[in-house]
Amino acid sequence: MQPLPASAGADSDPSLPVFGAGSGAVFRECYNRSSFLFRHALHEDPRFSLASLRELALRLPPQPAYAYWSNGKVNVAHRWDAKVAPRRSLLETLAGIEDNDSLVMLKHLETDSVLGPAVREICDRVIGLAGERMRDDVVVGRGTVLIASPGRVTSYHLDSDTNFLFQIAGDKLLSVFDHTDRTLTPHEELERYYDGDPNGARFKDERQRDARAYELGPGLGVHIPSMAPHWAQNGAQASIALSINFDLRSVQRLGRIYHFNCKLRRHGFKPSPPGASALQDAFKLAALRGLHAARRLMRRGSDGVRSQNS
Repeated sequence: MQPLPASAGADSDPSLPVFGAGSGAVFRECYNRSSFLFRHALHEDPRFSLASLRELALRLPPQPAYAYWSNGKVNVAHRWDAKVAPRRSLLETLAGIEDNDSLVMLKHLETDSVLGPAVREICDRVIGLAGERMRDDVVVGRGTVLIASPGRVTSYHLDSDTNFLFQIAGDKLLSVFDHTDRTLTPHEELERYYDGDPNGARFKDERQRDARAYELGPGLGVHIPSMAPHWAQNGAQASIALSINFDLRSVQRLGRIYHFNCKLRRHGFKPSPPGASALQDAFKLAALRGLHAARRLMRRGSDGVRSQNS
């Protein structure tokens, strides 16, 4: 792994698009097509300071949907569920984030009483900048804050949602790969991902040279298209970043087809990838709906039998 270079800094390149009025053309052109760097001012907002985020952790409901954390040193190829160190509590992890080799993700900030208004405003601004193509496709937007120890690696992975990442504190080197390159992420890897394996995409060390490497510091952000593999390594200070994610109807449809293809492949078939045949895609979606309906009927029937026997 290469040493982390110094951040370029938010003000070093005034030609970068700003997250605001006047940059709509860049956002519209690149949205969910390619990653790109932009400037922002969220690092000046005290609501995203480490002290404020520790208070956020106390406010969040004590449910897995609202917080994820991982303790211990990992490498780029580690699975997200790898257990490399004794597990600490969320508050212990945050209190020692400066030296405990940990990653914390606090989720659904859009529902929080303090950060919610700011996050919802950021979501609206992203959609406004990206334009009609995004607006007509969005299902829901979310806010997640990522807090990580100095030197901590965020393992290689991809996400189904489209992402706008705002670096707020600390430096990191972020590698983003081409989401359309099926020699990098074959259809079989995407099938595993949409079948429920968050590590369906496998890191290939020989392909690292194909990544776009972004040197992020406070005030810089990157757009990561849906299904674009990426990984990160922090610099010498604890890192804070805000991830604004959007679920998209078009990607959900694609994911359902990949999910069905994974089932077919398990039974010995070699399914055609999404987009190869509109007729086959429609058939697979209809078949999947039928399977879900049958399962719901079976559950209702078993619930009725249990109630009769109780």
